[in-house]
Amino acid sequence: MSEETPAKVHRVVTAVDMTETGDNALREAMSISRQVESSELHVVYVIDTDPNMHDAARIARLAEEIEEASVKVKEHVLRICAPEDEDESYEQELVLHVRLGRPAAAIHQLCVDVDADLAVVGTHQRKGIDKLLLGSVAEKLIAMARLPVLVAHPKNYATLETSSRPEAAREGQDLDGAGSSSREVLHFRPRSSHISGLA
Repeated sequence: MSEETPAKVHRVVTAVDMTETGDNALREAMSISRQVESSELHVVYVIDTDPNMHDAARIARLAEEIEEASVKVKEHVLRICAPEDEDESYEQELVLHVRLGRPAAAIHQLCVDVDADLAVVGTHQRKGIDKLLLGSVAEKLIAMARLPVLVAHPKNYATLETSSRPEAAREGQDLDGAGSSSREVLHFRPRSSHISGLA
């Protein structure tokens, strides 16, 4: 009697910071998780703290902050990911985390700890001196990541126009916007272990 191989769990990690940027990432991560069978969504809130801190009073206060944040994160996720349609409801397996440390490093460490397949983060899209001074959690995470990282932006094409001519340019036409599209169904097969040229 053979045992069935358990289904692979697809783990998605996202961070919330109670801002619109974090909410964009949370919504995208939830959307992805809902579309993937056997998915598990890990939502982390990072309390930005020096990992080498030794102040006893601050450490005691952090224990209270962690407890408060745990409640706040659950309420926030339920509110942000609530269906817009009053008649719709859904369930999604979630694991809520509160971590201490520098945000990018803490998010990445969580990805390692849970064996995540994807990290979804938001970005403030800071420019100029703000970006130089503050950096970006998304940028830092991408630089250190050992897994795919998706940077979530809200979908908004309001000020953009579609291509006037998405197909290849004809003789005498300029190339602006030219290209080619084809819709096909491809059949993908497992790679062969046979090495060409060897018996």
